[in-house]
Amino acid sequence: MFSMLRKQIMKKYAHVEDIFHVIWHNASVFLLLTLRMLLFLLVLYVLFLVADRYIIWPYLPWCFGILGIGFFIRYIIDFLNIYLDGLILSKDGITMFMREWLFEYKTDFFERSKIETVSHNQNSFWDKLFSKGDLVIKLEHEIEYPFDNIDSPQRQVDKILKLKNQHWLLVPNDKGISLGDDKMAIIAEALSEVVKEYMDKKTEEEEEEY
Repeated sequence: MFSMLRKQIMKKYAHVEDIFHVIWHNASVFLLLTLRMLLFLLVLYVLFLVADRYIIWPYLPWCFGILGIGFFIRYIIDFLNIYLDGLILSKDGITMFMREWLFEYKTDFFERSKIETVSHNQNSFWDKLFSKGDLVIKLEHEIEYPFDNIDSPQRQVDKILKLKNQHWLLVPNDKGISLGDDKMAIIAEALSEVVKEYMDKKTEEEEEEY
């Protein structure tokens, strides 16, 4: 069910085709969010028992009940927002899809040629325990886009760099010439200049001998 929801959201808002890989948040994020919600409900229930013992008011259960339901609804919204966030890797580049509150969302698209570096970090014991970490995509002009709490950050970085390298070598540009051919043309031109300079120098030496 949730997997289908992710796919539908991706089709409706992200508009990405030829998806190679999607990076999601680590499951520990949802675990901590759920534990925090259960702890709050437990504390709220204890407060209700104490208040109900000393306060005689017929609407007291309703107040605590509405407060608990409101917090649970907020938990569901936060859960879905985190669950639906993702970094979508496709042949055209990387799309960052982020849900915000209930009806808001944003997407950022990064062309692979604009990506300067991709880095990750694991700064705590919990990061290493749950095999999670943060990923940072740095674009031109020192612009950074973080994506926090992902699974196996080193492996995700490797996938992004691999696809970036495939882009440089295999993806054709608008003129129909692959980037790999462009690089080869530059190298060939440089070599031809070196050979020409060598031949001119050798010819001059032979003329001097005669």
